[in-house]
Amino acid sequence: MNKKYLRWLYSELPGMVDKGVISPAASDDIRAYYGEVKTPDRRWFSVILCAAAGTLMIGLGIISLFGHNWEELSRPFRAGLLMALLFAAQSVCFWVLLKRPDSHAFGEGAGVFLSLAVGAAMALIGQTYNIPGDTGEFMFSWMMLILPVVYFMEATIPAAIYVAGVTAWTGGSWDDPFKAFLFWPLLLLAVPHLIWAMRRAEYTVRAAILALVMALCVFIGTGFTLGRTWYGSGIVVYPALITLVYLIGTREFGGSTALWQKPFRFFGGIGVFIAMFVLSFREPWESLTGKYANELPGAFTFQAVPDHILTASFIGMALFFFFESVRRRETMRAFFGALSITAVLGYILGILAASLAMVLFNLFLLCVSVGRIVVGMKSFDLRVINTGMFMLAALILARFFDSQIGMAVKGIAFIIIGIGFLAANLVIIRRKGSLLCEKN
Repeated sequence: MNKKYLRWLYSELPGMVDKGVISPAASDDIRAYYGEVKTPDRRWFSVILCAAAGTLMIGLGIISLFGHNWEELSRPFRAGLLMALLFAAQSVCFWVLLKRPDSHAFGEGAGVFLSLAVGAAMALIGQTYNIPGDTGEFMFSWMMLILPVVYFMEATIPAAIYVAGVTAWTGGSWDDPFKAFLFWPLLLLAVPHLIWAMRRAEYTVRAAILALVMALCVFIGTGFTLGRTWYGSGIVVYPALITLVYLIGTREFGGSTALWQKPFRFFGGIGVFIAMFVLSFREPWESLTGKYANELPGAFTFQAVPDHILTASFIGMALFFFFESVRRRETMRAFFGALSITAVLGYILGILAASLAMVLFNLFLLCVSVGRIVVGMKSFDLRVINTGMFMLAALILARFFDSQIGMAVKGIAFIIIGIGFLAANLVIIRRKGSLLCEKN
């Protein structure tokens, strides 16, 4: 049973026993059958946040002190200070592993301290001894050195720093497709830590933070690694990526129940709707015609191989999760998951005529919005109904500015949608009220 509902059931048991609905023995049997539910202590997050912020401030303060009159110090003295900083950071980490292995606040703080110390030492040593290299090389070396910190300290904030740093390095390498392609295997190195954090139900805030950073960096990294050799590939790749993020997010990790604990699902769901809405216009599909004939040879060059690999991987994984949702009869997940395959079909149609792809996505958005309304009506879920109504209203509003439909027809359509909003909510509220009366 979902932990959210199990906690509710346990909160109701004392009242049921007092009213004689069940016996005390039956209450004990229910608790024994389902087991105890651990309620996470939210205070740990503020402790970890304060520890990480305090460590960050101390680290920046030490760097500032080093920077004061830095040029007047001798090179050996500078090197000695930096080595002492690294030794102090590593000693703190060693002490935490030895004396406070179960303290996440100490672990996060020590991990952040060591990560910053490594970056500061590399930068200042390079400046002191004029070591050749550019920002990209510095960022890559720094991220590789702090990656072990993530796993030795089981620290999520250094993992977020690593993911952001790898993304920044990829941005500096965007003009080299093969070098930028390394973003994906480098990103995968942080995935085991993300899975570990998600499976620890009592620490879902850390997982949510890392998942949020990773989701944002994945979208940014996709822009750095795609779209330069295969013209128009973004129309196929981004819907597949968004679909994949959403469908992965719908799978529960660690018994997460709140929306903030599922950033993949939250951002993926919003992304699916935005993608459907944007692709319902003519402009994205018109970009495929005309220029496409001139850019087509680039799709068959050796430099386009990374684009093809990523595109095939994203589409393949998105289709796998889509058919898995269909097999499980998860209606709304299947509706949203169909975005990827619809984008591929739209890409093919868009090459022939932009209007065909536009019509396809208008019909797709219409089906998804109506389907969501129907599912919400059957499950008496106002949230699902209202989001379906919102999607339908957005589609009609888009066509209000994008078509030659008369003003009278548009006005009637908006009135019908408004009446539908009110009627659906009224019907569901009354049905829920009648069900409660029947139970009482």
